[in-house]
Amino acid sequence: MLRYFLQRFLWVFIVLFAILTITFTFLKIQPEYPPTKYDDKKAWLVRQWTDDFMTRTVIDKTTVDEIDLKYYFDDLSFLDGLSKIEKLQAIQSKLMEMSKYYSIYTDEDHTKLERVLWVFEKVPISSQYFVWLKNVITRFDWGTSTRIQINENATTVLNRTFKYTIGVNLLVLVIQLPFGLLLGTIAAIKKDKTFDNFVSIIIMIFISLPSFVVIMLLMKWFGSDLKWLPYQWASGQASLKARVLSYVIPVSSLALGGVAGLSRRVRAELAEELTQDYVLLARTKGLTKQQSIFRHAFRIALTPILPGLMFSFVGLLGGAGITETVYGIPGAGRLFIQASLRGAPDYNVILYDTAFFGFIGLFTGILIDMSYGLVDPRIKMGASHV
Repeated sequence: MLRYFLQRFLWVFIVLFAILTITFTFLKIQPEYPPTKYDDKKAWLVRQWTDDFMTRTVIDKTTVDEIDLKYYFDDLSFLDGLSKIEKLQAIQSKLMEMSKYYSIYTDEDHTKLERVLWVFEKVPISSQYFVWLKNVITRFDWGTSTRIQINENATTVLNRTFKYTIGVNLLVLVIQLPFGLLLGTIAAIKKDKTFDNFVSIIIMIFISLPSFVVIMLLMKWFGSDLKWLPYQWASGQASLKARVLSYVIPVSSLALGGVAGLSRRVRAELAEELTQDYVLLARTKGLTKQQSIFRHAFRIALTPILPGLMFSFVGLLGGAGITETVYGIPGAGRLFIQASLRGAPDYNVILYDTAFFGFIGLFTGILIDMSYGLVDPRIKMGASHV
């Protein structure tokens, strides 16, 4: 069992490595979006240069021929007769047309007679990749944010959000598991009776409603109309009561759909198991109805449910971005949406967020495999083939 676990855990990092490599390559072939403000852009470019993602050339008294030779400009004859500052400005405008070059003056003051132009050139993607990989492995340095919190480490930006995303989704799971299992079990035992029909209708309603529709309805009813609960996520300066109550609406909106989905799966699997011969055999051997259900049928019914049950937590994490955005929760899902859809993507934040969700999903797969042996003793993890 331990050997099997270690093998699977090793595969988590191999698959995660492949995912991040593909993501890094895809992002890096897109145009870069440095910060727009002068000081922020300068700090970002210098950081890229010191981290070996770019090279830097200082242009002050460089001749037009030398510039033409290095940057392959074919139409710089118009620079003849211009002043030094005008030449630098013309060179900078040319560089701005080329996606792999970034330029900035060492001083923002346009009235100064002596100005120096720094030209930064991106190194090949393969070189950037190995530099990035070395930084991640040796220093856990995922780069800096260019949009969300400019020039702040991506790890710092995202680490502040994980507690909200994980906290909300763990509460959802705590509610989803007992209520989903309970309702599904009762509905299976009372199949085709009034309770089963009523629960089936409720289940179909909440399965059909997206979580963002549910949360908007709850915000309208309990937040805006009745004012029983906060209409938006409470800030850190709010009272303890307000911060606790602000969990109710988002957790409820996610849990209702989760309970409905789990109840439906449990009902379907358990109802089928209750018709099997081994349940009747258990009754003939003297077991009560409850004993035959929970000792035998229920455990076997859980085996196909477990993958969906545990991956539902991963689905909650991934789908929480919309709920977090609607309710204003400063979570990782909302941050991922902000980093992706602002018109100028924040690549380092996207990479670190991808690593977080990817690791959770892959590690959950290991837990699912390990749990099979607990639910059904006939399944042995890593057993040798006979």
